[in-house]
Amino acid sequence: MLIDATVPVARAAHGLGCRVALVQRPGAPVHELAEDHTDYYSVDFGPDPSAHAPDTAAHATTAGPAAFADFVQSVLRPLDPWAVLSLTGAGALPAATAAALLGAVGAPVGAVRALAAAGDPEVAAGELVLRAHTFTVDGDHRWIAAVPEGRPAMPPEHLLPERVLPPEEHRAALAALTGLLDAAALPAGPALVRLAVRDGRARVLTAAHGTGTDDENDLIRRLTGFDLTDHSLRWPFGAPAGTDREAGR
Repeated sequence: MLIDATVPVARAAHGLGCRVALVQRPGAPVHELAEDHTDYYSVDFGPDPSAHAPDTAAHATTAGPAAFADFVQSVLRPLDPWAVLSLTGAGALPAATAAALLGAVGAPVGAVRALAAAGDPEVAAGELVLRAHTFTVDGDHRWIAAVPEGRPAMPPEHLLPERVLPPEEHRAALAALTGLLDAAALPAGPALVRLAVRDGRARVLTAAHGTGTDDENDLIRRLTGFDLTDHSLRWPFGAPAGTDREAGR
């Protein structure tokens, strides 16, 4: 089950060879997202899914004062999904909440909240801002790519973190990333962290569970060989079910 999927992500999911269900916000391009056998639901979820309640009599729902859990329990539970995922910042908390309530594989609610709350977004003069793309497997964090903000596309070696930064700043940035992901207790999946780097120091600006834009993911795939979209969709098939059953209840 995917929440807030983009068209390329939905297409990649359909290529996995398993049943796919999509939970999208109203106005999403349903005909581009769904295939003939796709379960498709529209719900106006927001950054705090507990603030929303769908009208479960129809597949299209709107926000309300009751809990997002009502939609999950009455509409999504009968589907019995193995995993509930989102690759976007907007969908990360709703997906984690649904996974927790259903006992499905997904990112822990606490990890998603911790990442979203991390950092100070103010950028100081002279700081280099990087979009750090990471991927975690069994708690082991890998820094996949470093994309400087405000710069044009560069050769492959200039997306590799160790090539973007000199050794001292690379060590500081890697320590900041590892410290954040460890503190958030993210066990698996992608994260996008904006870092500010200057004079051998690095700090977190913002963070989210998920990947970058589709164009950014495609650039990283072409220039580094690592397909963030594919890895982000496939990791649950090697994970135990119900990794965060109690969170968000």
